[in-house]
Amino acid sequence: MRNCSASGDDWTCDRSSDRYRLTKGLCPAHYSQFNRGRPLARITRHRSTPGGYLPCAFDGCDRAVSARGLCKGHYDQWSAGRPLAPLRKKRDSASYQAMLRHGVVECLGCGESKPVSEYSLLNRGGAPRPYCKPCHAERVRLALYGVTRDFLDLLLRHQRGSCAICGVSEQETGRSLHIDHDHACCPGRGCCGACVRGLVCSNCNTYGLAWYEALPPELRTFDLLNGYLANPPAKQLRAGAPAQGG
Repeated sequence: MRNCSASGDDWTCDRSSDRYRLTKGLCPAHYSQFNRGRPLARITRHRSTPGGYLPCAFDGCDRAVSARGLCKGHYDQWSAGRPLAPLRKKRDSASYQAMLRHGVVECLGCGESKPVSEYSLLNRGGAPRPYCKPCHAERVRLALYGVTRDFLDLLLRHQRGSCAICGVSEQETGRSLHIDHDHACCPGRGCCGACVRGLVCSNCNTYGLAWYEALPPELRTFDLLNGYLANPPAKQLRAGAPAQGG
């Protein structure tokens, strides 16, 4: 076991390799300081928290603060302009290898233990991804549109569980609602997250909005779509407006 090599005139970091991964002999917080060209400084302590370290300000995260009140993982999300989201859970290599030997792996997303065949491959070595196929697809979708699962759940509840335009529900169509965003802000499939407008069914997204927004402004006379485009559900949600139909 080795301790972090960071020290000062009146302090020495006592973080050890049995709890923290050391890089260049430094714990994650001090390596972050070193990597940014900052002088190594004492990590903030807090008497009321286990281990004496001030925890990350993100709700439910118990990792030590690295910068701006956030742990390194959440600070990286913030600095990249992404919505703060729970970090990937950690599991030790021994338990993971044991699961592989039995051919059943616990998904870090849904928490279910599933056969290895239910996971796509992470690399050429054949190692399965830490998330099952549905959970991995959902993570890719959320990252593509710059939103969190909590935000989409709130948005769907705001829309009374149905398409923001025609009112059809996911249960009726048997398919998930599409995430609609303003293509004037972010052309293409993905977006920054700030221009997400609402959740709509496949028909409204493909044959309604795509066709309607391609029309010249003088031909856009459909009040239902004009109302959606002028004040979409996501804008209402961010403004604290009551749920649709409420």
